[in-house]
Order: sequence, then C-alpha cells, then structure tokens
Amino acid sequence: MGKPHILIVDDEKFTTDLLSVRLKANGFDVSAANSPEEALDFLKTNTPDLILLDLLMPGMNGYEVLEKVRAAETTKNIPVIMLTAKTVQAEKVKALNSGLDDYITKPYDSEELLARIRAVLKRSKTREVKNIKEIKNVLITGGAGFIGSVLTGALLKSEYNVTVIDDFSTGRKENLEKFSGDKNFHLITGSITDEALVAKAVEKCDIIYHLAATVGVKNVVDNPLETVIYDTIGTSIVLKYASAHGVKVVITSTSEVYGKSEKYPFKEDEDVVIGPPDVNRWSYACSKLLDEFFAIGYHRQRGLPVVIVRLFNVVGPGQLGRYGMVIPRFFKFALKNEPMPVYGDGEQVRCFTYVDDAIEMIIKLASIEEANGEVINLGSGKEISIKDLALEIKKITGSSSEIVFEPYHKYYGANFQDIKKRVPDLTKLKRIAGVVPKTSLKEILEKIKKYFEENPEALEGI
Repeated sequence: MGKPHILIVDDEKFTTDLLSVRLKANGFDVSAANSPEEALDFLKTNTPDLILLDLLMPGMNGYEVLEKVRAAETTKNIPVIMLTAKTVQAEKVKALNSGLDDYITKPYDSEELLARIRAVLKRSKTREVKNIKEIKNVLITGGAGFIGSVLTGALLKSEYNVTVIDDFSTGRKENLEKFSGDKNFHLITGSITDEALVAKAVEKCDIIYHLAATVGVKNVVDNPLETVIYDTIGTSIVLKYASAHGVKVVITSTSEVYGKSEKYPFKEDEDVVIGPPDVNRWSYACSKLLDEFFAIGYHRQRGLPVVIVRLFNVVGPGQLGRYGMVIPRFFKFALKNEPMPVYGDGEQVRCFTYVDDAIEMIIKLASIEEANGEVINLGSGKEISIKDLALEIKKITGSSSEIVFEPYHKYYGANFQDIKKRVPDLTKLKRIAGVVPKTSLKEILEKIKKYFEENPEALEGI
C-alpha cells in the first residue's frame, strides 16, 4: 500500500510549502495548488486521498471549490478538510453543514493537524462499511460488567476478536472466566481514565463499545465524586482517541438522564429535568448526559461515527444486586423466605429489558449507518410497579416472604429522590433497527429464577 496522497489548495505558496514539508516528513505524498483553477485542473487527472482546502482565495472561495469537487463523479468521495482563519461560530456552523469532513482554524497545532488528517483518512476508508460482520477487532470498555460480559460472549460467539478493558471496580473477573481459553479474547486490566492504556488499545480496534461507567443507584449515591470523574473523563479519553483513529463508538447511556421528567413515555428529543446538585443521585444523570454531549460534539464537529443507546433497566441471569439492582435483591429474599423490602410506597413504575434482547439491539445498531449521531432509547415498553414486581417474584418462587415497605433513607441515606415512572418511547428504535425487545417480564423472571436455583452461591454476592 502506497503513502496517502494529499492535495493542498492555498493561494499562499509559503503555506503550501510549509505544509508540504511537514506532511512529507510524516509519511504522506503531497501535491500543491496555489489557485482554485490549478486545483480543479489537477483533479481532472488525479485522485488524491484527501484535500486540504483554504477557505479564502481570490476568484473562488473554498466552498465554491468544494461544490465543484463534490459535483464531479471522480472526486465526489474525496474527504476534504477546510483551513481558515475565520473563528466566528456562524462560519464553523456553515462549514460543518456544507459536507466537509473537518474544519480547522488557523493557526493550528501541527500535531493536532496530523492527528485529524489521519482520523479523516481512516474514517473515509471505513465509511462504506455497513455490516458489522466486516469488522474484526472489537474493543469493549467495562466488559467485565453484567451487560459487558454478555456482549463479550455474543461477539466471541460470532468469531470477532474481542479486547476488554476493565479495572474491576464494579465488574467481576468471574464474568470473564469462561472466555479465558478463547484465542480471540484479550483482557486489559486497567481504567479508561488511563490515557496511555486507552490510546494503545484504540489503535488496534475497528469499533468500540463503550460500556464502562458507574453502576447502580446505591453506588452513585455513595460515590458521587468518583461517578463524575470516571464517567466524564473516561468517556472524553475514549472519544478523543477514537476520533484520532477514525474508530466508530457505540456508547451506552442511561434512562437516568431523563431525570424527574413526567412527560411519558420518554422521547429522545424531549427536555430532561434534572434534580438539584445536593442530591447525589443526579451526579450520574448529569455525567451520562455530558457523555452524550461529548459524543454528539465529536460526531458533528469531527465526523466521528457514534451511536448513543439509552438503556432502560437491563436485567437477566448473572446480574447481582450489590449496587441496588432490584430484581436480584427480591429473588435473594424470596428464595430464602425472608422479608422483601420495598423502598417508598412501591408505586414506582419501571420497564425491564432482557439482556439478550438489549445485546442484540446494540450490535444491530452498531451496523446501521442511519444510527450514527443518534440518541436511541432501548428498553421494554411493558410497565410494572415495584410493588407488583415483588408480588410477581414472590409468586413464581412460591415464597412465604412478607413484603415490607421501608423509607428510602434507610438504604440510600438522606436527600434521596426517586423517579416515579420510567417508560421509553421506542418509536426511533423500531424505525432504525426494525425491531424492539420482545422477551416478556414473566419469561425474564423464570430465567433468573432458574439461574439462582442452579447457582445458589450467587445469592451470597447480593
């Protein structure tokens, strides 16, 4: 494979000469044109891998050149980065809406310019990949968690090379033990806040499933500072290096971002209502919402392909209740015929999603181009109150447990605020993916019951 060929178009010869020297020193073939007419004439017989195009040139500006490049059959797919000294926001918006692949303001840092050129080149090579089957190397952050480990197993079963990054702060090594003998499984023990570790891992992957995040309401309430640091800084590092290498990212967000909204069902484009900062619970909602802003920003400004999936109460066999997950906790008490504590009045409404359905949807969305840059709800539309959930688990286990109602502060401490109802609008998911989760709550509970009956030791970890 030859060196990438870059065409620099700038009316200032000093600029093209300087850029040519820097790019050639970093492994690129370079051609230069010092007028729009010279550039268009060059493109009649040459097809470079990328065009660096100055915005302000006499006779024809960069947008007019771009229009002619996109209109010609032989050059319409060549990625274009615009270079300009204009810094006003309106100009940036115009640039991004014009179909450019990137927009860089002069004066620019040479290392950043090189990184963004490489990112655009890599994105252009993968732009036509629409089927995840064409992807071989997968990176999963948080792969030792409940959802992450199920995703790991599903991708390994389909013969992908899977690398997991996890620091086991909430994930469990036991979740990954069954993959240890698989030649396509690789484990990196470390945190996504370790920039050097993430940078190295991203270099070798074709797609990132970013699942690493704080887990469980109880954990968030007890550790608000770690929640903000881990979720926001970790995500910013993942996106930074994904963008530098043009690697697609699928980010799992959460229904928590809807906060205290009472406009049901929750739609992705509706306003969110977050509680006050002195209530620790909202640190997680705000952190994940900021993650979404990071991702959308990288998509819109840098062209990074990202998909944001807001998960609604994903459950299934193997999930433990160490961080407040309600279904494993209820099973623990029901199977031991102990009192089942329900916090508050039990009228809180939730929709529970089977983990295998969620994984199927996540993988499918990763392969759909229409999902790029979108926030998509992923959950079940079937509602149940927590009180009725306790009754249902008591019924299917034949338990003699008494259901007792306890105040929130007994478990979550003072200043806790709960969400009355959390129900997703699945219109966008159905439109883009063509399907929605199908496993009923009764089927889910039967599967979880069987798991705990076959693995009674798992109850001790709750």
